[in-house]
Amino acid sequence: MISRRVLQELLQQPLGPYHDKDVLNEACRPLGQSKLFLYSFVLEHNGRVIGLDQSETPLDGQVEDHRKFRFRGTLKIGDPDWLSDWGVKLVEAELDLRWSECTLREGGRRGPPLALKELFDNGQLKYSGSEHRDSSDDCELLLRIQGERGQPAVFMRADPAKDGLLWTSKDQFRQYEVLTMDVATYSFSENFFWRYRLLALMKEIVDRYRYVSIESRDPEWFVDKYIQDFAYPEGDKHPRVIYDSADSDLDEERVPRTPRQPVRVHKSEILGLFAAHAEWLVTNEVARRHKIFNVKVWDKFRKRVKKERREAARNGVVWGWPIGQESRVEDPISSASSEEDEDYIVERNPVIGKPTPLVQRKLEIARKKRLNGRKRIESSTSESESDVQGHAYASDFSGDSDSPWEPEEFPTADKEVLRLVPWQFTIPPDPPDPTGRWQCPLPSCQYNIDLRHLTEENKRDVDDRIIRHLMRKEWQNVYMDNVVVRGFLQMVRNHYGGHLTEFGVKIVKEGNRVGSLPAIDCATHIRIGTTRTDQSPPGRCGLSFLAAPPSS
Repeated sequence: MISRRVLQELLQQPLGPYHDKDVLNEACRPLGQSKLFLYSFVLEHNGRVIGLDQSETPLDGQVEDHRKFRFRGTLKIGDPDWLSDWGVKLVEAELDLRWSECTLREGGRRGPPLALKELFDNGQLKYSGSEHRDSSDDCELLLRIQGERGQPAVFMRADPAKDGLLWTSKDQFRQYEVLTMDVATYSFSENFFWRYRLLALMKEIVDRYRYVSIESRDPEWFVDKYIQDFAYPEGDKHPRVIYDSADSDLDEERVPRTPRQPVRVHKSEILGLFAAHAEWLVTNEVARRHKIFNVKVWDKFRKRVKKERREAARNGVVWGWPIGQESRVEDPISSASSEEDEDYIVERNPVIGKPTPLVQRKLEIARKKRLNGRKRIESSTSESESDVQGHAYASDFSGDSDSPWEPEEFPTADKEVLRLVPWQFTIPPDPPDPTGRWQCPLPSCQYNIDLRHLTEENKRDVDDRIIRHLMRKEWQNVYMDNVVVRGFLQMVRNHYGGHLTEFGVKIVKEGNRVGSLPAIDCATHIRIGTTRTDQSPPGRCGLSFLAAPPSS
């Protein structure tokens, strides 16, 4: 008979990996439970570790999804009957192999082959559920299993795992509650978790305040209710992780009597979370049968988010971005009237189980009835919520801004002109990244600007004083130095002008009026443009790349 010490050594690392369809029985589940518990969960596709952010993106239309996602994880076996006959043989064979290797290493003698049923019956392995225990006194049979995804992951929405992640295997549609994840898989799943955390929070807030009309449930209302009801739980005021056991302030249950002073959550931090996932919330809400907020209000909020991100960047703050997308250069979200923009929104945020065209139609229907007046959505500070650390971004979503990146309505133009101009050129250019680099948004163009390492092509037709200022490199922040911004915009205008000539569009300027028209048969087309005064910030004319540089 094998000793407990040797058995613990053999089972120190999980056995396997095995395919779940090979080793697990059809009725593999703890008594009275509908699911198993999985640890160290890893998700892969085509041999590469991914996260739930990628795996939960469905295909467009009615095409059947043939993509195969393989998962791996550690499962504790609490009963030998959970294993198939073939599974028992595989596990016993690996245990015997480890025992033989251990015997050769230590120079001892081993006994007869091990039998799982006997190990459980004599108490060396305990019958139990699949929850993993870290107690060093018990021997646990841990298997590393792998399989294919059967259904999309469900987080904080399923009865078997109301507050956790439910994963379904293709084999027997067996369900696992994922308790721990591999670091890489978790890092690629953070947006997935944040979206459903926010959705669960919003549902709970709505359940508490059902008497509040759906039109009043704007982002700021949800933020206010979170801070009021959830940010500072009553049960968190007294318990402390670190304390002095000899402190006279402790009560009989070793809990300090003096309440803690928790860090105050800034409203703009919470608003930034809603801003980061506003697109996903809007596209998923239009596909829901039971609405929890007004789509028109949130769609307006979503359209303002990009402007606020840029305004935050000008102040050196990263705000309102999904995790991993903070430095994204090309962002098609720009104009509320752009049809391409609306297509991108649904494509970037598809709804599980819903074709993209269907979601697009529902979103268009939800937008048909326009809001009356402008709803003011603020992220204002108060004396008790002062942002002394600079990690939050407070903004007024309804106020005007002098940002050079602010988009304005595209001027009315001849359809032939609009057909020739790429949509990327009808909006203000994205700002350079924090290091001063910018790439032309056209996929086929390799032109780039590095404000700290300018090329001769970059400097062409740019004011000498601006070039000297850039070359001295005494500036620090790209977004807060107006000279740097003016130089950058002039370089972009010059580059865009070359593209427009290639596309057959001619730049026309008459006095303060700037416009464009087809280069051929110019006399038959009406010039378009907008009047620009010296007081207008750079890039604020209708076609931002056509604006004359401001006088210095």
